[in-house]
Amino acid sequence: MKCCSNHKTNISHITQEKLSLLTGLDERAIRRSIKRLKDAGYLTVQTTIKEDADKGFIRRNTYYIKPASENYFFLNNDFFKKCYPAKIAGFLLLLKAICLNNTDTVQ
Repeated sequence: MKCCSNHKTNISHITQEKLSLLTGLDERAIRRSIKRLKDAGYLTVQTTIKEDADKGFIRRNTYYIKPASENYFFLNNDFFKKCYPAKIAGFLLLLKAICLNNTDTVQ
């Protein structure tokens, strides 16, 4: 969900169906995970209902992800597509992890 959100506002409009396709998990597992994140206070969900002439009523969820205030960094998914040897990749991730919070957003 975080990878499909606006990283500045921490808001995501992704559907549970799309999350299921991206992760390979069934939608039931996605709903359980969302509930656990909500219960832990990491996620707030706002549901809006719109009326469509063709489809009837459409429910749309907006997810507000609680921003991390410490112990985090951003990593572009392209990092995993590069052919680094495992030890080099591990070292680069470790080096990035010890940087100050949100100071290293190099892609």
